[in-house]
This record gives sequence, C-alpha cells and structure tokens, in this order.
Amino acid sequence: MNGVSVSKYGGAELLDYGTLADPSVANNQVLIEMRAASVNFADINARKGDYHLGRSLPFTPGLDLAGVVRETGKEVKNIKPGDHVIAFPASGSYAELAIASQSLTFVIPEQIDFQQAAAAALVGGTVTYMLKYLAQITPEQRLLIHAAAGGVGTAAFQVARALGISQIYGSSSSPWKHPQIQSYGAQAIVDYREPSYPEIIMEVSENKGADVILNPLGGSTVQTDLQCLAPFGRLVLFGELSKESTSLPPAGLYTTNKTIIGASFGHLRKNQPDEAAMVIQDVIEMLADGRLKMSIDRSLPLSEAARAHQLLEDQGAVGKIVLVPDQFLERESEIS
Repeated sequence: MNGVSVSKYGGAELLDYGTLADPSVANNQVLIEMRAASVNFADINARKGDYHLGRSLPFTPGLDLAGVVRETGKEVKNIKPGDHVIAFPASGSYAELAIASQSLTFVIPEQIDFQQAAAAALVGGTVTYMLKYLAQITPEQRLLIHAAAGGVGTAAFQVARALGISQIYGSSSSPWKHPQIQSYGAQAIVDYREPSYPEIIMEVSENKGADVILNPLGGSTVQTDLQCLAPFGRLVLFGELSKESTSLPPAGLYTTNKTIIGASFGHLRKNQPDEAAMVIQDVIEMLADGRLKMSIDRSLPLSEAARAHQLLEDQGAVGKIVLVPDQFLERESEIS
C-alpha cells in the first residue's frame, strides 16, 4: 500500500510518501480502506515530536479517517466487511489501509460522504465533548470560540447551533478570515492578539460576558479570557498554539466561581472509550440529519500530505483540510 511515514521529527518536508507494508489484523481489530483522512494540528505536533499522545519513530501520522471495512478480526462483533465507518486507527490514518480497534471504529450510514465524515470525526468529537459533556452549555448561554476559522472552530458553530446556542462570538488573528466567520453566524468577531478584546465581548454581551470560552491558544489569552468570562463561566483549554507560558491570578477564578477545564478527546478515547463512543454517536447523528456539515477548505491527494501540513501551519485554510488516496481523488475528478 501507499502511505506517509515520519522517520525524523521536524518540518513538513520530512513527511515521506511511498510504499508501506500492508497491516495485519489482530483478533479485536478492523482493517479499513481509507477513503478520507483529516489533517489536524495534533498531526503537526506529532510530526515535530510534541504531541502528548504521540508514537515513537518511525510512524504513520493521522488520528482519524473514514473508509470501508475490508477485514475484521475473529473477536469483532457488529462490524463487517463492506461497512462504511469512521475510526481512530492505531496505525495512523495517512495510508491507504489502516488498522483500528473495534472499540474505536464506528459504523456510519452510507449516505454520509466520506470526506464529511473524516473531517468531523476528531474535531466534531472534540467540540461535542467540550460543549455538551464538559462545559454543559445551555441554550440561553453565550459562547466565545477562539481560532474560529479553523477546523474545530467551524465545527463549534454548528454543534453549538445544534445544542440551541444562538449567542456566539468568534476570534481570529487573520482579518481576511473574518467575513467567513461572520457567515457562520458570529455576532461579534475579535482579534485575540489584541489585549482589548474582552472589552468588545463585554459590550456585545451587555456586560455579562461569555459563559463558555473554547481556547486552543493558551498563553496570555488564558488570563485575558478571564476578563470576559461570565461569573460561573467555564473556560475550556484544549491546546497551546501560542507556545507561551501563562500565570493565573487565583482571585480571577474563585471570587466569581469561574472554572478552567482541560479537554483532550484523545485522552478520553484512550482512557474512557465508552464515553468517547457516546460522543461519536452524537456526531454521527448530527452528520446524518444535516445539523453538522463540515467546512472543508480543500481536499488534497495523500501524496501531498506535506503541502497540507504546511498550509495548516501557515494558517492558510478556513475549515478542514482532508487527504484522499490519490486514486480516489483522481476518480472523483474524472466524474465531476
């Protein structure tokens, strides 16, 4: 099979596309023909050796995919060859074939597009976990989404709408992305690089603040967020893109019952797979009934994984980037 491997930590140019050994199936595993795999910031961190759940060298990157089951192990139940699935493969998703545990493989209705399913698997699960299960946001509450034009951000708007949230604000450091964020229904857009952004959030929220803030940035934004986090509000941290350190004044939390929550959907999948399965079933239902339609910036051939990584690192995408095996992307081009 063809796929991508990483044999040395570093830049996107180190992603090597070529022939890999076909994987073999253990008793509790599923062999999947990958039809689409999403590109995530966690993949970039893994390539650099910075991902907290990363694998040792050499490895095939990628955390999620959508595809068709080709073979199942002897102990696998309720999944059969020919099923359409989304999965979180142990072997990495940037390859034409991948192995996943049956507990992390989920059958999807055949009407769901593979690229939509792949784009939604990790970020849709992450957002649903954060908003519904951790922050437990309610319809009357207000939501601030940082990095709102990214994969998680664009999914957050739709999942929030599905949960009945109507007061949503977004942030981005790229002004050219603001019109797109506005099209998602943001009632206000701020630049998270500007220390004064809490003033705008307080103004548009009638001095109430945001009840829930989703923050993948870390660094100075954590302390700044506390200035516009409502009393009893929840600040959910799920990354540290800024690579900055931060310090927290305790009084900024306990005096008004504010909470900071750490969120890792990968950690949940590894340690509480049953709860992760509930989250993914929510995502599949939203995909099936149309409440969740992922914003896909572009689909690239698997052989151009390095280009996909560079685009994501350069903040050159609005929404998700999806990798498709070269032969299937070529087939789609011929049909269209």
